Amino acid sequence: MKILSSFIVCLALSHTVLAQKESLGAVKYTPPKGWTKTQNENAVIFSEINQTTGKFCLITLYGVTASSGAPERDFAGTWNDRVVKILGAEANPKTEAVSAEGWTLTVGGSEIDFQGNKALAFLSVLSGYGKVVSVLGILGDNTYLPQLQAFVRSIEVDKSAALLTPPVIKPALPATQALAGTEPMHAAALVKEFESNEINAIETYRGKRVRIKGTVNSIEIDRAGRIVLTFKSSVTTYGNARCYFPKSQSSRVGALKAHEEATVEGTVRGLGDGFDNTKAFLVLEDCLVP
Repeated sequence: MKILSSFIVCLALSHTVLAQKESLGAVKYTPPKGWTKTQNENAVIFSEINQTTGKFCLITLYGVTASSGAPERDFAGTWNDRVVKILGAEANPKTEAVSAEGWTLTVGGSEIDFQGNKALAFLSVLSGYGKVVSVLGILGDNTYLPQLQAFVRSIEVDKSAALLTPPVIKPALPATQALAGTEPMHAAALVKEFESNEINAIETYRGKRVRIKGTVNSIEIDRAGRIVLTFKSSVTTYGNARCYFPKSQSSRVGALKAHEEATVEGTVRGLGDGFDNTKAFLVLEDCLVP
C-alpha cells in the first residue's frame, strides 16, 4: 500500500516533459527511451528485459474506449479484463484516485505470478469526458517504478476526439480444413503471429483447426455458461490465448489445472473478447482436450 500511495503522489506532481511525444489515436505519450516497442490496434506495449539480472518491466498503453460514466466502474471493469482474467490477480485491489480538470486517475496494484516469477501489476485508469485510457505496468522489480510513473504522467488525451469504433471480429469460417500440423504450437507463438501481422495470420489460421500448448492461467465458466480456458501470456506479447469449450468437454477440461501445462485443439476465430471488444485475446472456439 505504501508503494501505491507513493506511486499516485508522484503522478500528482507537476512536471515538464521535454522528450518527443508519440500518438496512439487521440492519446499522446512519451515512450520510455531505449525500450522495445510493439504496436497493435488501439494498444502499444513497451518492454525492458535485463538479460544479466533477469529484471523486467512491461508497460502497455490501451487507447481510448467508452467510459461507463463512473471512474470506479471504469477501473473495476478494466482491472477485471486486463489483470484478473489475464494475469490471475486478486479481484479487488486497493486503489487511490486523484481528480483534476475533468479527469480522474485511479490507480491500483497487487502482486502477481508472472510466468513463474513474482511481479507487481499496476493499473492506471484515466476517466473523463466520456472516455477511458488505461496503462498496465508489470514490474519484475521495484526499480522500474520511476519509468512507469514518468510514462503515465506524460499522457495527454484529446478531449474533443471522437471515440474509437470497437473492432468487430467476423464469425469464424467453417472448420473444414485439417489440423494445422501434427505437433502442437505454443500458444504464445500463435498469439505473436496475430500481433505481428494480423492480416497474414487471419489468412493462415482463421477458421482452421489448430493444436496449441502452454501453461494454463485460469479455467472458469463465463456469464453465458461457456467453459473458458485462458493460457498465460508471454513477455513478448501483450495478449494471450482464450479457448471456449462445449459442455461435452466438461470432464476433460475439469482434469486440467491452473499453472500446469496443457494441450488444446480448437478453431481459430481471431483477436477480440477484451474490454469494450478490444483485441485482448486470441480466441479459439469449439475446443477440445485431445
